[in-house]
Amino acid sequence: SGAVAAGDGPVSVTVDPSGKYAYAANLNSNDVSAYRIDASTGALTAAGAAAAGSGPFSVTVDPSGKFAYAANMNSNDVSAFTINASTGALTSLSPVRTRSGPFSLAMTRGTSPVAYKPKFVFVANYTSSNVSAYSINAGTGVLTSVGAAATAGTNPFSVVVDPSGKFAYVVNDGSNDVSAFTIHPVTGVLSSVGAAVTAAANPFATAVDPTQNQQGIIVG
Repeated sequence: SGAVAAGDGPVSVTVDPSGKYAYAANLNSNDVSAYRIDASTGALTAAGAAAAGSGPFSVTVDPSGKFAYAANMNSNDVSAFTINASTGALTSLSPVRTRSGPFSLAMTRGTSPVAYKPKFVFVANYTSSNVSAYSINAGTGVLTSVGAAATAGTNPFSVVVDPSGKFAYVVNDGSNDVSAFTIHPVTGVLSSVGAAVTAAANPFATAVDPTQNQQGIIVG
């Protein structure tokens, strides 16, 4: 089948911007597995695992490819990792606290002239029904909390940032709607954009639709 072993209960996977490495968040074993990607075949080779918090539910890599982050739903924090550029292996940094039940995270790309410089991370907190914002230290990958958490709908499940880095969108599992926010370009603080838009029952995923001027939303 081409499958390779992960930890216990893998629930999320991501690929770094270079396409060299993949990472899987393992909900039950509380770690993140790293893999090297064969450029010709796409086959994965294990590159170790790094300890996360309790219940990592989502993992993502920053646009520079230097850092990875995992949202830990049980320990209510975000694990940060540096990525070894040669091997893809992860090294843990100090976690940062968030609100309760973080399920998903997304980040901006940064702005010109450093288009891929990491800037802000946003975390959807399922249990506390809000979105936390953090600035990224571009040199170390360390996260710093930015202002108060922004109120979302009930039980936000997934968050995404549009390619321009101006807007963030969150699907709310409990209230069956989508919340929209503007992102302050300097501070990263989120501001609500009007009332949430109704979605189908139990929306679980968000994606920015590139066919709609980079601001359309797909909910499914």
